[in-house]
Amino acid sequence: MTVEKTRGRPVDPDEFQLVDVRQLTQWVQFVLHSMRRRKWVALVVWVLTVSATVAVLAILPRTYEVEAQLLTQRHTVMPALGNPGRTVPTEANVPTRAAAETVLGHDNLLSLMKQTDLLNQWERSRTPMLRLKDWLVNAVTTASEEDRVNAMLGFLQSRFSVTTSESTITIGIDWPDAQMAYTLVDNALQNFLEQRHSAEVSSIAETIAILESHATELKEQIDTAMEEIKRGQSASGKSEPEATVSVPRRDPAQDALRTRAAEVKVLLEAKKRAINELDAFRRRRLAELQNELAQKRAVYADAHPAVAQVLQSIAALQDDSPQLTALRKEERELQAEHDKLSQRRSEAASAGGDRAREVPRRRASDPLEPDVQGDYSRTRLRFAMEKYDTLLDRLNSARIELDTARAAFKYRYTIVRPPQLPKRPVKPKVPVVLGGGVLAATMLAVIAAALADLRSGRILETWQVEQALGLQVLGELPRP
Repeated sequence: MTVEKTRGRPVDPDEFQLVDVRQLTQWVQFVLHSMRRRKWVALVVWVLTVSATVAVLAILPRTYEVEAQLLTQRHTVMPALGNPGRTVPTEANVPTRAAAETVLGHDNLLSLMKQTDLLNQWERSRTPMLRLKDWLVNAVTTASEEDRVNAMLGFLQSRFSVTTSESTITIGIDWPDAQMAYTLVDNALQNFLEQRHSAEVSSIAETIAILESHATELKEQIDTAMEEIKRGQSASGKSEPEATVSVPRRDPAQDALRTRAAEVKVLLEAKKRAINELDAFRRRRLAELQNELAQKRAVYADAHPAVAQVLQSIAALQDDSPQLTALRKEERELQAEHDKLSQRRSEAASAGGDRAREVPRRRASDPLEPDVQGDYSRTRLRFAMEKYDTLLDRLNSARIELDTARAAFKYRYTIVRPPQLPKRPVKPKVPVVLGGGVLAATMLAVIAAALADLRSGRILETWQVEQALGLQVLGELPRP
């Protein structure tokens, strides 16, 4: 040991060391030797820790991730060529507009739960630990059916994710069951496409039905005006004695029934057009899936997951979607109302609702102005024909818009990444958990062996003798 002089006193350089390296080395050797001396203790602790890690990993709930991606395009060229005079705002032509609100809407999620029977499937797919938790919760409080539905709606909304970019829509979900995750995303994707088809194509079909009904009314007005002009022209060339004619008496209640029946008929025709459009879209989608199934069956067997996924999508299309179910319900309600109004009109007519009264017919030599009625009829005819021509132009434009929208829809929304059945969970990550468990087991085994030697109170290392007695050990004898 070297000793230096500093200001008249000797200084040991070991006094300035922050860590006693020699003693640290001695303790490391002690721990390593403890592993050899207490190998059974270390082995038992290591095995128990690894077993506990595997057991926890087996009962932990899994989380599976499924995503589907749509490519969206505006396709303004086809509608512009088909109908150059269209004046649709630019904001209305954004295909990604309100995508998240459409998928995560309350009614849409509720329909999705009914489609997949989510409440019952949720209880069947729970892990034993979570079933125990549910049993304890139900033992304390009993939830009503409405509370269960609302809780599931909130949980479903929190697990869904809808992200949009300039040209893509990604629908994803994190769910404890792999099969249900795939089913939810697949149904959500199909419902989204049908809702957009209903909004962009079926709405045009309803508009056409409304325009056709107004065109029919104008045509009736034109025919009536022309008949009045013809009667006036034929009456002006004859001199008849004053006579009486039967003129039907207008009943306000009957007129109101007739007007309401006409409105209901228009709405009914519009709903039928929308249903036909949605049925046609579903048939086209089903044909695409059938072609995809034929391609996959040429490569894989029926038991392959890729084939099973397409078969499941086809099975989902066999049942009516929430949009189609809602349209059919509205159609039944409108049909029932239309039948009821028709029956009331028939009863009113048979009860003498349209009574006739005798009024004198004016002679051609009547001192009143004979051409006033004819001029009025001609004016009505001119205005009605102008409106009719305008309405026909709008009707033709709407029909062209319907054809172009129907043709452009398959280019407007394209599935570039369909949902896939996940092969492994994203949570918990099995390699990470197992690696952490093995590392923790090794550390605990080392600590357990060292603590066992320390608790024994025996002197096991040479440096312990020197530290306890202050004497230097001259030699060691091997253990017999």
